[in-house]
Amino acid sequence: MKQRVLVLGSEHFVAARVMEALSASDWATPVPFPGPPATWSEAHLAGIHSVFNGTMGRPDAILGRAQALYGALARIGGEARVVHLSSMTVYGTRSGEVVESDALRPDLGAYGAAQVAAESLAARYPCSVILRPGCEYGPACPEWSERIARLLCAHRLGDLGAAGDGVCNLLFVDDLVEAILKSLTVPGIDGARFNLAMRSPPTWNEYLIRFARALGAVPVSRIGARRLKIEARLAAPPLKLLEMMQRRLGFARAISPAITPSLLNLCRQNITLSSGRAEAALGLAWTPLHEGLQRAAAGFRAKF
Repeated sequence: MKQRVLVLGSEHFVAARVMEALSASDWATPVPFPGPPATWSEAHLAGIHSVFNGTMGRPDAILGRAQALYGALARIGGEARVVHLSSMTVYGTRSGEVVESDALRPDLGAYGAAQVAAESLAARYPCSVILRPGCEYGPACPEWSERIARLLCAHRLGDLGAAGDGVCNLLFVDDLVEAILKSLTVPGIDGARFNLAMRSPPTWNEYLIRFARALGAVPVSRIGARRLKIEARLAAPPLKLLEMMQRRLGFARAISPAITPSLLNLCRQNITLSSGRAEAALGLAWTPLHEGLQRAAAGFRAKF
């Protein structure tokens, strides 16, 4: 009999990819739950063997879904395994190599604080497995492939000089989906926390330059500090407002993305996710960067 896997957050791209992978498997039947936390009840857990919480997006949605899920499991005494998708933002402004036992820091704004709070709820549930991915890239990845590709093709990003010397903890989207599926099935890992990112990650400059070349966005632009300051301080606020209006009104054609202060801070951050535990426990191998970039570029060209 196939396992019934409840999938939270299927309105977002990672959980949607997990839904597809589960549907194609010979062992699972995915059960989507895309609704808001207020519509949640213990009845949604009836007949469920495991749960993937892939909630993304707004901080209130991330924390609200976690509160609803783990509250319901506590009330019914649930024993279903929950794979909880977190984020590298739980490490906050740390630098250097980080491992799963390092203390978390909710000092990267509302999003990072919500991820830390949601993780604390997941950690209290004994059958949880927490995944902390880096920057998911690949075909149809909206943030770290499509948004970056549009900025590279517009020559608003490129070689950032000293502003791009931070570590880019890339994770190809197919590798993330594989890690999630294995986390649902591998025995003996309840209570585990796993970082997920490729070994020997590039700097942000290396990622941006190599991705620009894969896209054909050449010559690669050199973006100076003064221009970045203008982008982050002057252009980003109105562009973010237009993006929110676009989502609300459902415009078909996307406007030019904003280069936000948070993106530029990440490009400078010298933090490296150590993923050795995940490699050993889940038997993971990472997609080579050149292959991932070619597939990401092909996906972008096909879509845009």
